[in-house]
Amino acid sequence: MYNQNEQKLPGNAIIMLRFLHDQGRKTQKEIIQTLNLPIRSVRYCIRRLMERGLIVKYPNLKDMRSVFYQLAADKIHEVEQIISEIEETA
Repeated sequence: MYNQNEQKLPGNAIIMLRFLHDQGRKTQKEIIQTLNLPIRSVRYCIRRLMERGLIVKYPNLKDMRSVFYQLAADKIHEVEQIISEIEETA
């Protein structure tokens, strides 16, 4: 169960989780442009989500200057639970 007090994620991180869950693998630039979030917020959320192991990064073989971010395969159930609990409280 997602404990909001113990493992507080920023609101933008929840938005990013939902976006990556729905859209799949995306670059940082695609996340910034699509969600219209500030660069600093996206970088901070990526760092927090990676620390929790909820997202992972993969090399972008077409452009080695960027990477793709996607949900960690072993954490998809946890992400779905976080999203559903946030939606229930909203």
